[in-house]
Amino acid sequence: MRHAVSCLRRLQGSLFGTASRSGFIPTSRHLCIDESAGRMSDSIIVTNISGSGGISPIILGLFEYFQRHTPSVGYFLPIAKPKSDRDPYSERLHLIRSEFKLEDDPDSMQGVLESEAEDMLANGQSDELVERIWSKFSEYKRKKGIVIIEGISVSGVSNEIEINGRLAADLGSPVLMVFDAMDDESLTSTEILTKVQIAKKKFMDCHADLVGLVLNRVPKKNVHKLTAEMQELAAREQSCAFAGAIPSDYILQSPRLNEVVTHLKAKWLFGDLEDSDVDASQMMVAAQDVSHLFKKIEHLTEIRRKEGLPSVRPLLLTTPDRTDILLSLAAAHGSSTGPNVSGVLLCDADQTTLDSHVKRIFAAFPHIFPVFAAKTGVYETANRVSHAHTRIIPTSTAKINRSKRLFNEYINTKLIGKRLVLPKSSKITPKQFIHEIHGACRDNKKHIVLPEGQDRRILQAAAEITTKGLADITLLGDPVEIVASARKFNVDISKCAIIDYLNSPLKERFAKLWSEERKEKGATYETSLNLMDDLNVFGTMMVKDGMADGMVSGAMCTTANTIRPALSILKQPEKTLVSSVFLMCLPDTVLVYGDCAINVDPTAEQLAQIAATSAETATSFGVDAKVAMLSYSTLGSGAGPAVEKVKRATEILKKDYPNLKVDGPIQYDAAIDPQVASTKVKEKSDVAGKATVFIFPDLNTGNNTYKAVQQSTGALAIGPLIQGLAKPVNDLSRGCTVADIVNTVACTAIQAMSSSVVMNRFLSRVSTFRLVD
Repeated sequence: MRHAVSCLRRLQGSLFGTASRSGFIPTSRHLCIDESAGRMSDSIIVTNISGSGGISPIILGLFEYFQRHTPSVGYFLPIAKPKSDRDPYSERLHLIRSEFKLEDDPDSMQGVLESEAEDMLANGQSDELVERIWSKFSEYKRKKGIVIIEGISVSGVSNEIEINGRLAADLGSPVLMVFDAMDDESLTSTEILTKVQIAKKKFMDCHADLVGLVLNRVPKKNVHKLTAEMQELAAREQSCAFAGAIPSDYILQSPRLNEVVTHLKAKWLFGDLEDSDVDASQMMVAAQDVSHLFKKIEHLTEIRRKEGLPSVRPLLLTTPDRTDILLSLAAAHGSSTGPNVSGVLLCDADQTTLDSHVKRIFAAFPHIFPVFAAKTGVYETANRVSHAHTRIIPTSTAKINRSKRLFNEYINTKLIGKRLVLPKSSKITPKQFIHEIHGACRDNKKHIVLPEGQDRRILQAAAEITTKGLADITLLGDPVEIVASARKFNVDISKCAIIDYLNSPLKERFAKLWSEERKEKGATYETSLNLMDDLNVFGTMMVKDGMADGMVSGAMCTTANTIRPALSILKQPEKTLVSSVFLMCLPDTVLVYGDCAINVDPTAEQLAQIAATSAETATSFGVDAKVAMLSYSTLGSGAGPAVEKVKRATEILKKDYPNLKVDGPIQYDAAIDPQVASTKVKEKSDVAGKATVFIFPDLNTGNNTYKAVQQSTGALAIGPLIQGLAKPVNDLSRGCTVADIVNTVACTAIQAMSSSVVMNRFLSRVSTFRLVD
């Protein structure tokens, strides 16, 4: 338990359209019931917000409901507790697979085991842990119409709601909250609503969507009254949709014999195993003679009858040597006169053998009560039985059927189904964005060259990239030195290619190509051959010659040294201006900032070109391009040369790209905030208050703004991504981390996916997560 608690505590610590000059054409979404209303979620997280209690009846009822309406329903457990040392799969997973006849590979239905999660987090691999959960979930849900995700729940963890909120946001799954009333008759609707509102705020702070609320184990006599009050309060307070309350139920809360023997790991001896799905809440130790035992059973039955409780046959604990008791029970059972028992547990089975005559008699008896053998003594067995938690296992037929019936009777399934049609939203978390990009990279693997082959961060990133299958990697440098460095840093680069660029025969070939391309600039073969000794020139020529799809450098080199060769040899004739963008991954959206790295003071014409190229880049990364041409003036509220430049750039864009959503000059607050936009922008605008691409008037403004947002909000800034080149070359900061390098390589691979076939496959993979309003 301590492992699980620490694991979860540390755990807290998309996409698309095609672009053309004539306009930007959005692609269709998958799993969409009503385009005008929104999109149908392909998953739902069910999580307990009360800190205790179970959710099995809700999981079972919800699964059956979805099976009636969806061809393929799945179940996924992000962090799983193994059933035993020999069984790595959780008990609930076994239950769901058995009851709903799922043939899915059980390994695909679990993210990671608690022990694995503990080890990864202890080693500072939280990102890798999330990546593994996301990867397994994404792969699994591809085959399903909808997936039910069971929220992480471990006693002793105080921040479960925040953990599940972050999980819901990152997986893009709305949350069905479950509040367990635990049969508490003193609990009022106001108290419940207060706790629900606190939970709702925590989920909203994590940018998670909510389906609604279900109450579980409400006192039976209060269920209708509490349901009516909750419906009224939820509607009045607009807290969240209330889907109903499941009453406390005797069958669900009572231990069954099959659950008890599973808990004890007892061995079956006689009787029909199907008969073990019976109430075992009354336990009795047979220590007296037979007559007193039978009288005691009859007396307890009479007491329950007078109290209005259902008649219960006791679970009898005895030892194999009590032949008198066993034969008397068999005779009473066979005569149908009673008293009867639900079953017998023979304790100390390893120490005492069962008489052979008793074995023959029991074996010959038709429909005898179930008999099991336990290795532990009577006292220890009785203690373990009394402390066994009630739960639902695959053989709990009565509880499973009861759960489904109660769910169908008391839960508004239509409301849940309706709430799963999410409104159109631009919400996407940084992890979602990165994971979807990584997924697209795996689907359409590209070849990226990393010239700085001896840098430790580059080696670590190269190992991670190739291990995850994000791209094929070529490192430049002396192979002996690179391999030695990798060994020194304990990095596995066995999947990477290495080219000794200083001694490579490719230098002559590249020099010839360079001199031909640059002959108008006075380049000769001899001068070009000398240039090939520069690692960035050599890497750029690999891209030019088609040996690599893109290049990433700058961990050791300056920006000028990184991009200068590309500007010389990879410029596009129709895009004479090379510029850059940053992908700003905020908590629940992704924005595009340009130009923040290259052009110091662009003209109006250049600004228009930067905006058009940035919109195309945004679209390739799934951002529905709504371009804000930024200024200190909003649509004529101010004047001056800087304002006129932005105004002129906006006019050029609207003329040359009539289908592009663009507005300006506009201030940042009016571009991003709908309330501010409603005050400052009076005329109709497709951009004001909902911009996704922000074009800054000069480098000073852009560079400082992206850094201010990054440092002030903790946003993940990916870039700068160079745009306007024939093939992608991107620059790293010399202070970059391994994660920065991995993300930049992934983005470079996306930029390299230029063919329609490749891009269409990319779009279809992630179209559910399109960033639209």
